This record gives sequence, structure tokens and C-alpha cells, in this order.
Amino acid sequence: MAQLPSSHRPNLLEQLSPREQEILPLVAQGKDNREIGKILFISEKTAKNYVTSIRKKLGLKNRTQIALFALKEGIISIDDTILDN
Repeated sequence: MAQLPSSHRPNLLEQLSPREQEILPLVAQGKDNREIGKILFISEKTAKNYVTSIRKKLGLKNRTQIALFALKEGIISIDDTILDN
């Protein structure tokens, strides 16, 4: 599972729980809540709650902004978004 690089924006990224750090790259790769739930063995509702928490902690408005944030911060690469869907 992709982990967040420790050198990127520690003030923001350190606010995320370990589970949120697991979920962030999945959201950025375009996975929906159902897919995230299946991958991590959690319910779709739990996945949604984590995504909402990530969005709020990072001050982002939507999943697209989460993906752009992850790309900008080097959490995922553009190849991850294209090849994994």
C-alpha cells in the first residue's frame, strides 16, 4: 500500500491518521468509496467518513482537489492515476 513521503508538508500530512494516509492515495487514484472499502476491508460508509475527514483536515473541497494535492505533493504519480483505473 502506498504511504505518504515523510518529507512532504509535514504540518498538513501529520494531521492525518495512519488509516487516512492509506486512503489518501486511493482517493487520488480515482477509487470510489466502495472500491476503497473492498481494498481495506471497511464499509463504504466508513470509507466515505475517512474521505470527508481527509478533505476537511487538508482544507480541500472535493475528491478532485484531493487528487491534485496528492499529485503536487508526490504522494502519487500521474502514472498511478492512469494505470490503476
